[in-house]
Amino acid sequence: MKRMILLATAFLATTGMYAAQTDSLTVTNTVQIEAPNRVTLTQSDNQLTIDIEGEKGNPEFRYTRQVNISSSEPVVTKERNSNWDFNIPFRKQKKSSRYKQNEFVIKDFKLGLSKVMNAPAQLDANMASSWEITTPSLGWAYYPWHSNTSFSIGLACSWRNYRMTGKNRFIKEGSEIVLGSYPEGADIEFSRIKVFSWSVPLMFSHEFENKLGFSLGAIVNFNTHASLKTRYNLGDEKVKLTDNNIHQTPVTVDFQASISCKAVGIYVKYSPCNILDTSYGPKFSALSAGIILF
Repeated sequence: MKRMILLATAFLATTGMYAAQTDSLTVTNTVQIEAPNRVTLTQSDNQLTIDIEGEKGNPEFRYTRQVNISSSEPVVTKERNSNWDFNIPFRKQKKSSRYKQNEFVIKDFKLGLSKVMNAPAQLDANMASSWEITTPSLGWAYYPWHSNTSFSIGLACSWRNYRMTGKNRFIKEGSEIVLGSYPEGADIEFSRIKVFSWSVPLMFSHEFENKLGFSLGAIVNFNTHASLKTRYNLGDEKVKLTDNNIHQTPVTVDFQASISCKAVGIYVKYSPCNILDTSYGPKFSALSAGIILF
């Protein structure tokens, strides 16, 4: 809106100059510039200089106009400046317009902790030890309004770890995973399930003028591998039990929300799907939170 006002001012000043040059003939001169990058008005005592840089599809465009004004005529200047921009639906452009509607992006290296949800009482996973790591996603972002609002899709790798350090453990019995206790006298270390996934984030994002931003969306996980590991000491014997066939749920969906400031942010992610196939293991889902870099 501000750019439109500035262009209208330039237009009126230009037509006013031509009207002053002749009493018998009205001359109209219209210059139309679509989506300029910058419009600068410089006023001296008797002259107004209009300088326009860039236009849609041509960032090298330059237009300069000098308009003589009478010192006896009043000049009204109005300026509006705001560092906060919460316009809905996020279609207002920044001072420097975005030329590309599509671009390759690398973003969102995540480090977080997970809490098991909807789990049986015996599954007492420790959130402080149940970490998750997600590599930066390689993807494509689409900016439909040439602004800082985007829709993106990507591909990342994710490792999620659900770790118990109490008196219960995961036990593989035949093809099933059950919960049980350690042998009597065992010096307990941990029992954990780890899931590896190829993750596809589908996100809606917006960045405000002050570099604050937010992101909302869903993440589709293709869980290609999962493993079980239990470690404890029994007397002088170090015991390590592992298994790589624990029947994880092949495809799950997470819902994530995040806020960021420049290159750092925080996220919360809810995973409503069961981590394991409940035909072979205990039922539980997860809630995680952590930090985002890049």
